[in-house]
Amino acid sequence: MKEKKKMSLAMQIFIALVLAIIAGLLMQNYADFANNYIKPFGTIFLNLIKFIVCPIVLFSIMCGIISMSDIRKVGSIGLKTVVFYLCTTAFAVTIGLVGGNLFKGMFPVVATTDLTYEAAESVSFMDTIVNIFPSNFIAPMSESNMLQVIVMSVLFGFAIILIGPEKNPRLIQGCNDLNDMFMKCMEMILKLSPIGVFCLLSPVIA
Repeated sequence: MKEKKKMSLAMQIFIALVLAIIAGLLMQNYADFANNYIKPFGTIFLNLIKFIVCPIVLFSIMCGIISMSDIRKVGSIGLKTVVFYLCTTAFAVTIGLVGGNLFKGMFPVVATTDLTYEAAESVSFMDTIVNIFPSNFIAPMSESNMLQVIVMSVLFGFAIILIGPEKNPRLIQGCNDLNDMFMKCMEMILKLSPIGVFCLLSPVIA
């Protein structure tokens, strides 16, 4: 007897997206209810995603560096990681700007006569370089500063390699175990994606 194939996560998210639109349209007279009792569950999902991202990046890069056992190999990988992060960030910003300019005519105009905005001071190139390197261990994790988290993971990975695997088998095993644990946490959180998508989108439609 053949086992039934489970529906893929992507399909579950798509169905949740459609259901959120339908539910939002039906609740347009109950927008306050949607914002007060449905949106918080979506916020919980986003909080869980934010919570797991930093440890995932920290331990996955550390374990990758440790597995190479050679700092000369790690140098190029670390540089590629930083470049990849910068490129994906620039790509995401580009998509946002292009999409905003293409579809801005489809959204209602919000009155801005009573609103004020002060532009932040521009940061110099050297200050940007300095800000890549963390000044303490906690701040990059609490602020979700991914560049600083990447620098931390590279430094920790280098240190573990330099100590030598013959002296720190428990440390290496501990890093791998923590990486497996956080990966499993991410897997559990991602299973909640359909619920998160529904709870975030339906109040917006409503």
